[in-house]
Amino acid sequence: MSQIQIMAFKSEKSLKLLLMDLNFRDWVIQPKPETKRYWKTWLKNNPDKKEDFLLAKELIQKLEFKRVEVSDERYEKIFEKTLLGKKSNYVSKNQFFIKKLDLRSYWRVAAMLVAAAFISLLYFSKQFHNSEGMTGQMEMITKSNDAGRKSQIYLPDGTIVWLNSKSSIQYKSDFSGSIRSVNLSGEAYFEVAKDPSKKFIVKTSTMSVTAIGTQFNVNAFSSVDRHQVALAEGKVMVQKTDKLNEDDQKIYLDPGQSLSIFKSNGQMIQSSFDPKKVLSWRDGVIYFDDAVFEEVVEVLERWYGKTIIVQNIEKAKAWQFSSEFNNETLENVMRNISYSKNFEYTIEGETVKIIF
Repeated sequence: MSQIQIMAFKSEKSLKLLLMDLNFRDWVIQPKPETKRYWKTWLKNNPDKKEDFLLAKELIQKLEFKRVEVSDERYEKIFEKTLLGKKSNYVSKNQFFIKKLDLRSYWRVAAMLVAAAFISLLYFSKQFHNSEGMTGQMEMITKSNDAGRKSQIYLPDGTIVWLNSKSSIQYKSDFSGSIRSVNLSGEAYFEVAKDPSKKFIVKTSTMSVTAIGTQFNVNAFSSVDRHQVALAEGKVMVQKTDKLNEDDQKIYLDPGQSLSIFKSNGQMIQSSFDPKKVLSWRDGVIYFDDAVFEEVVEVLERWYGKTIIVQNIEKAKAWQFSSEFNNETLENVMRNISYSKNFEYTIEGETVKIIF
């Protein structure tokens, strides 16, 4: 594969990801201060994707999706079929014309043609939408973020979820029945819509968190031993996943309290928590409080979507670091930490090298 083909492939991939991102689409159509801040930071951290970013924004604005009455799930399904499925007829029929364009124009025209196919499919598919019936309504929906990306998700009942990087949630497209259940892997903050008739339950690999009209944070990354739920408002009841039928395992939390469950030994610790440390990630703030080296590396990899390679890691065994970074670029963060801890670093594409 030539260098030009590699560049073209990467450009196509990043453009598709942006066009498939429902949160990006929502920001373009109905920008809000918090989403504007997020995408501004994203662009600072991904300067090589600026052209794709602007093209995706232009495409969405031109298509004016607000005029199409279709659910997010329907939009996502159709867009996925168009962009990631078989090659569009629009592109195939115009391949001879596209080949005569330079690389930059190629992807602009190709994207426009694929988008044209998509919007046509979106309109015509509405006549088939009703035939999906209850089967489509009860399907499981999964929302996930790769490293370097955060998002805000609205559940069917109006609950708002802030989903962290390298995290995913799964839920039914229709919260029918007596409970509203969400499966979580990673970290998320929930602002639960009040409905006393239906319990709201968040399930992770270690715990089940039950709430009615409340706000709380759940941190349950599979790579971390300690999983934690921290209550900001209202009241929650927490049970260990393997003890759901035992009343003596139910623990109730009041605002300002947290419960930590350790996967390695099953130990549970109830305590107060620092909101700044636990909740600031929603506002784009990285907060380190006597963090060991491994924790700093894991957070930065997850936050910026980079791979960190360390040379002479044994020199960081007694390492502890405290600081906070408010919507900072990776370059600024690494410069600050390296100055404090006396190491050198390089940032090359998707890789960060740390040399002690």
